Parts: sequence; C-alpha cells; structure tokens
Amino acid sequence: MFEKGYTLIELLAVITVISIVVVVSPVSRNIYRSIKTFIVVQNIMMDFRWARFTAIDQNRELKIRVYSHDDIYKRDQDLKKDYIIYDESSKKIMKAGTYPNYLMLYKNLNPKRITSDYYDRIEFKYDGTALHGTIGLKYGSQIFKIVVSQLGRVRLAKE
Repeated sequence: MFEKGYTLIELLAVITVISIVVVVSPVSRNIYRSIKTFIVVQNIMMDFRWARFTAIDQNRELKIRVYSHDDIYKRDQDLKKDYIIYDESSKKIMKAGTYPNYLMLYKNLNPKRITSDYYDRIEFKYDGTALHGTIGLKYGSQIFKIVVSQLGRVRLAKE
C-alpha cells in the first residue's frame, strides 16, 4: 500500500534549494572578496603609518618596497612577502606583509600597472616627511589608491 520513495513536491523543493544556493554563492563570494580587499588595504595603510611613526621615533629613514603580485621569481631574500618596510642604510627589514594574489598592483593617481618586479618610490624621512608616492590595488573594476603625501600623510584616495 505505501511505496518507499520521494514525492514530486519533495524533489522540486530540493532542486529549488540547490538552485538558490548555486545562484547566491558567486554573489556572496564577490561581496566577501570586496570586504577582504578593503581590510587588506586598511592593514597596508596602517603599516605605512607605522613606518612613518617609526622613522620619527628612531630618527631614521625607512623605505617601502611593494612587490607586484605576479612576481613569482622574487629576487630578494624575502620570498614570502608582498611588501617590506626596511632601513636602507642598515639593510634591515623592519616589517613585512602580504596581500592576496588576486589583487593587481598599480602606481600613481593615473592607474598604470606595475610590470616590473617591485615599486619602491615611498620613503619616510626621519622628520616625518616622505618621498611621496601612490600605489593602487585593483580588484575587478575597483582600484583602492593608497596615497602618501610629501608631508607623510597616508590616506585612501577616493575616485
């Protein structure tokens, strides 16, 4: 009298739930990556500010070198780092960090992709001023521009 199996309504319900998960998944992944990118940019800005305050505090000049994400043959000793803050006179790396490999590195306010191994235009002097520069990290159509002014101010530029 009672046969074992699923009814048509149960099968349609399962297919509907699976369809919703498949449709929503790429959207949520994109939102997650956008938030992750913003957090990464904020962390890089905090490291740049740390470099400025350390240069003032320790009365030294610190340089920042940001490697392009597709530089798989990083020619320096810091193979696992995407950017380093270092003292050029003592050749000592003060701090290092990474960013996700899906981000592309740009320079200047006019977005120009960095095709060389690294970008090292940013430098903080012992008095807090800087050799100014701008880096941009691009994800999709968004470019997050971190600007370091001549006065040493580190900010996120808006488009």
